[in-house]
Amino acid sequence: MLRTALASLAVSLAVAFAAPAFAQVGADLNISPKRVVFKNGERNATVHIFNQGDEPATYTVEMTDRVMTPDGQISPLAEGAARPAWSAVDLVQYTPRRVTLQPKSSQAVRIRLRDGVAGEERRSHLTVTALPPESTGLTAAAAAASAGQDQLALQVIGMFSVSIPVIVREGAAPSRAEILDPVLVAAQGQDKPRVTFTVTRQGGASIYGDVEVYAGEGRRRRLVGKTRGVAVYPEIGQRAFSIPLTETVAHSEPLKIVYLDDDQKPGAELAAVSFAAP
Repeated sequence: MLRTALASLAVSLAVAFAAPAFAQVGADLNISPKRVVFKNGERNATVHIFNQGDEPATYTVEMTDRVMTPDGQISPLAEGAARPAWSAVDLVQYTPRRVTLQPKSSQAVRIRLRDGVAGEERRSHLTVTALPPESTGLTAAAAAASAGQDQLALQVIGMFSVSIPVIVREGAAPSRAEILDPVLVAAQGQDKPRVTFTVTRQGGASIYGDVEVYAGEGRRRRLVGKTRGVAVYPEIGQRAFSIPLTETVAHSEPLKIVYLDDDQKPGAELAAVSFAAP
């Protein structure tokens, strides 16, 4: 049976290998800006990669397709999945695709949009991955010293990557947003009170901005929760949110959730909803 064979193999490996050592590469990587949007005839953009660490580091740069799920997670396409119709991989050129940076230094990545692009919004992600240095890993002597008799030494290297969206919006009409099903969830144990709600999007373009939660009215109105830089991409029609509050809200106190644009019309209200605390 396949299941039995796999279980036996797992036991054998557990006996044959010494406890693995873990290391992470690239945690000092940073990128600016956090998103790129081509619109209104724009054809060129620049992204800067920063090595904020104390050692030289090598990075790869590539365009990848990632999918937003209704809970807001951004996930790679499943292995073997067809390229989605909204992919922008074929619409942009970029250079360099591999770079080595000294400590506390940066590198500009030039992105150029090809000519003749129009229609619905397209999106891919510029992904920068830190590669392990050549010195990473165990030498033969170190491996022998770290493992016991009849054991193999294993070192697991975690590679760190950062992705930012690259959005092509030539001719795509703005989308509309609505906030539905707001609920105040009371504090439980060490957890703060929070509001949960759903943002729906209608149209062919993504929406992006900040969500603010206010309690009270008039002079008693105050900001009690905020989340910056949240998007709803075209592949999903709605996204669920949960925002912790900075204080407990009194019974029947008015609450208002506001979604403010930070994309096409910065500061404009994309959607809002008012309700009372239970």
